[in-house]
Amino acid sequence: MKRYLLFSIAFGALWCGVHGIVDLSNFLFGMFLGFFVIVALKSLYNFDEEISFISVLARIPSKIKFGMVLVIEILKANIILAKIVLSPKLNIKPGTIEYPLDVKSDTGITVIANTISLTPGTITLDVSEDRSMLYIHTINVEDPDEMRENIKNKLEKYVVEAFE
Repeated sequence: MKRYLLFSIAFGALWCGVHGIVDLSNFLFGMFLGFFVIVALKSLYNFDEEISFISVLARIPSKIKFGMVLVIEILKANIILAKIVLSPKLNIKPGTIEYPLDVKSDTGITVIANTISLTPGTITLDVSEDRSMLYIHTINVEDPDEMRENIKNKLEKYVVEAFE
């Protein structure tokens, strides 16, 4: 119960910051909303055992780093895709690759799959039955091994840091 209170207080402070009005009623409303967010997310995160308030705070820098890397990768993919689309000769090799996963948790798999789908020119099609592979369609597969290496070094590495 102590953790619920700490998370609710953090949500109350966050609510006041986002709302822009710092007063007791606004803070209490944020705490009230925060409690329901915690209850709703309890199935994703076991608030009683898995995480503590300190561990959540400790992961904030890695989540910020992941967000920055994601924005950069999306911008780079947009530029590459624009070059492909605007070139007079459409020189692409669409295809599907298998990508071996390092992440093991449902959250990690979901985040890496959605991250891949967010980058223009790629979409995650499926996860293997044993949850060890992603099947990814891409608009241009020149070198499947290089693509796997790019995903591992430029995306999945940061997903592991932030969500595993």
